Amino acid sequence: MTGSITEDSLLTTANHDQDVGNDLKDGFFESSHTISQLENTQDMELEQLIKSVQRMTVLYSLDNRDWNKKLLYVIERWLLESTETILTIFYDCNVLTGCLGFPVAPVLDLCYFIRSSNQNFSVDTFHDLVHNGTIHDDVDGCLLNVLEFVYAPVFRNFKEWGDNVKQRFCTALDKFLAFLTGAHFKMAGMTVLYVPYVVKQIDRESISYEREFVKNLEVIAVSWATQIRTLLNDKTLPVSNEFISVEDEYEFWLYRFEVLQGLNAQLEQADVQQIIRVLRNTHSVYIKQIDELIYESKHEMDEGMSNIKFLHLLMNPCAEMDLADSPVFVSQLIPGIIHLIRFIWLNSETYNRRDLITGLFRDLSNQIIRFCTEITNIDKILSGSSRFGIKMCNMCIDCCLTYKGMYDLMSKEHGRINSEYGWNLDNAMIFNHVDAFMERLNDVIDICESMIVFGRLDETESIPKPQFGGTSGGEFETTSARVETNFLATLSALSTDSKELILNVHKNEWYEEVIKYRRTVQSMEETVQRLVSNVFQHVCNIEEALESLNILLFYSYRNTIRKTFLRQVSNVWVMFANEIDSTSQMLMDRSKLHESWVPYYASRAIGYHINLERLKWLRNRLNSSEWLPNVSEASIVLIKYEVLRKEFDKEIKKIYDEWQKNCCTLNQKLDRNLIIRSKKKKGLIECNIDRTVLIICEQAEHFERLGFGVPGPVRKIYEKHETLRFVYNSVVQVCLNYNHILSALSEQERKLFRALIQACDRKIAPGVFKLTYGGELSDAYIADCAKHTNKLQETMDIYKRANLHVARTCEKICDTPMLKFNFTGAVIISLFEYQMTNYIRRVTNVLRGYYNTIIDLLFAVFKEFQSVIDDGFTRRPRDSVHSDSLLAWRILKRPFQHTYTTYYQESRKAYLTLHAARQ
Repeated sequence: MTGSITEDSLLTTANHDQDVGNDLKDGFFESSHTISQLENTQDMELEQLIKSVQRMTVLYSLDNRDWNKKLLYVIERWLLESTETILTIFYDCNVLTGCLGFPVAPVLDLCYFIRSSNQNFSVDTFHDLVHNGTIHDDVDGCLLNVLEFVYAPVFRNFKEWGDNVKQRFCTALDKFLAFLTGAHFKMAGMTVLYVPYVVKQIDRESISYEREFVKNLEVIAVSWATQIRTLLNDKTLPVSNEFISVEDEYEFWLYRFEVLQGLNAQLEQADVQQIIRVLRNTHSVYIKQIDELIYESKHEMDEGMSNIKFLHLLMNPCAEMDLADSPVFVSQLIPGIIHLIRFIWLNSETYNRRDLITGLFRDLSNQIIRFCTEITNIDKILSGSSRFGIKMCNMCIDCCLTYKGMYDLMSKEHGRINSEYGWNLDNAMIFNHVDAFMERLNDVIDICESMIVFGRLDETESIPKPQFGGTSGGEFETTSARVETNFLATLSALSTDSKELILNVHKNEWYEEVIKYRRTVQSMEETVQRLVSNVFQHVCNIEEALESLNILLFYSYRNTIRKTFLRQVSNVWVMFANEIDSTSQMLMDRSKLHESWVPYYASRAIGYHINLERLKWLRNRLNSSEWLPNVSEASIVLIKYEVLRKEFDKEIKKIYDEWQKNCCTLNQKLDRNLIIRSKKKKGLIECNIDRTVLIICEQAEHFERLGFGVPGPVRKIYEKHETLRFVYNSVVQVCLNYNHILSALSEQERKLFRALIQACDRKIAPGVFKLTYGGELSDAYIADCAKHTNKLQETMDIYKRANLHVARTCEKICDTPMLKFNFTGAVIISLFEYQMTNYIRRVTNVLRGYYNTIIDLLFAVFKEFQSVIDDGFTRRPRDSVHSDSLLAWRILKRPFQHTYTTYYQESRKAYLTLHAARQ
């Protein structure tokens, strides 16, 4: 293959002879066959190498069925690409996976293959050039086991090293293994002493005391001493958030006891005792230190057992505290826990120190804070549960205050009972977290109140969006909506960035956040205060003021805004007081005036009553507004109202008494005829009732409605008030109708209507001469009077209309021309006569129609008088009646006939005169 490649490189031109070309051709086929054989060999080796990797892979629960093409491709890449030094095989989500490097996600275990960079190998050199192994999630433990049980025996039994080199290497190896052992088990919370593997393998009888061997054991003893001393000095409880509770304290001592117990158990083991015996027999300088540490570890274990016994007394009440569903139940557990801590203080050999007891009380404080933090549920509060937040925060504050109060009371009592020990603890150290936590709870309450006030976030009720009336209502609503939007943005920022800081007293970043929050809320408060002031500048009366207060009510939940709200509430009560004063002054000014449509006494009483009812309605509106907060002005104004109410009631009673005194005997006033002839206007009639009777009855009705009784002299008449009013109204109607008829007739027309008027007078006569208001009155009389007056009214209307039509017809007759010429110049006399005759004939027909119309109107009027004429004729002979009827007709007909005849004759004379003049 090398020869062919060289020959190919010499072929630079196309001028070689054919023989050389044939040789090259044969050589090319031979080299191609060689390359094919080499490729087949490489594929076989690659397949064997992949199988070697598969055989050397060791993983937990590895199954041959889990191998897949993707993994085999990764293995092939690692074998072919010499720049990739690491291959790892592991399970990722139950899928066997491989990568060129280490996985980025945590895995349970992995098998690794490592080689040098740019290093090629074959099947024969694979095991020599590639390092592989398996590690699991306990990397330190895996490394420790491999070094201690695999490599350490190999190094110790390696014969080619000199004694000096081997001794130094083994010493360094023991140091490293001792460090690795301590570090590995320390992360698991244990203290394990490293014992060299060689010591475990040597029999006790064959232990030598060579200097180098003892020196090596002293190195191990020094590492032991360091481990034991570190363990004994570790008396503090490491908690990340520093909220160490009583349970954490108990768990710490339980853990410490277990670790010390394990340490002492190791110290009692044979291989450890063997090393200690060697050090003691060789009088090592470290043996004294080891003995002291052994004694101290036993003492610390006994001390831990004692502390566990005493601290176990607090476990049940503390567990009940953690399982409590309310801070109230926690408050009930606190006295018993304080008594138990005092018992531990007096009886424990360890916890008889003030600093440790102070620590226990501090742990109790932390446990209460932790419980309150969990039950407060800041996520739920910031999600909109403001009432829940206020309730839980107040309960937690009460719990903390109860804890401090009980501690103070019981400390004084225990100090008095056992004055030898007293109770001199650092209260500031005990309660500084509690005080800071209560401050944080107050911050949460402030946020919840702001959620209700500015964000309308109340899970117990639906707060409607403020809707203001008036021309400026839209502007006010825009201001309110802008405040709400700004607050919701602030609340969202708190929920996103600061909810982990609010109740964590160990994080001081909250103070910066709360300052920014308060600054924002203060700006909103100032905006709302201006809004309240602007709204009440447009209020005109108490009703509008109450409506505005109701709209702005939820803003009053904020203490700073509540002052402004209370000031406006006071102004509303002042408005009511001013209304009382103005009403009182108005009634005083019009005390001698009254409405024209209401009698004097009733008008005054009704005026007081109406105004009192109006004030009473306003008072009830204010009192029924239970949501309205109490202010000092309210009681003063209500007392003022009561005084005014009593004065008004007294005035009404006084007016009633005056009216009652002025009431005279009414029976004599009713002994009057219904109707009387008018003395001022001849022929007319008037209602003859005494008006004082109606006025007194009307006032009695008003006073009865006001709740007063009707006096005895008035009662009999008042009981007939409705009937009396009906009679009065009927009589007045009859008088009006009668007077209307007569007033419409002239003196001459009254003569024409005399018979009809007399007939109506005969029907009205009983009311003029016989019937009285005090007597019994039949409805038939009123109905008969109304019937005759209506008949007379109809007759008069017909007469008036007929008279009007007659006048208009006469005007038409007068306006009708008898002669009218439609030609000019000279005409033939016969033609002239013919036209004039035809025109006069037409005009005559028109005039005859007018005449007939007048005759029909006269007959219509005559028919209205027919009944009266017939009634008069019944008292005269028949022939006389007939002659009178003809006479009346002729009297009515003669004027119109005379008018027509005269008109015709005059027209004829004018025509003849004109004809003669033309001739």
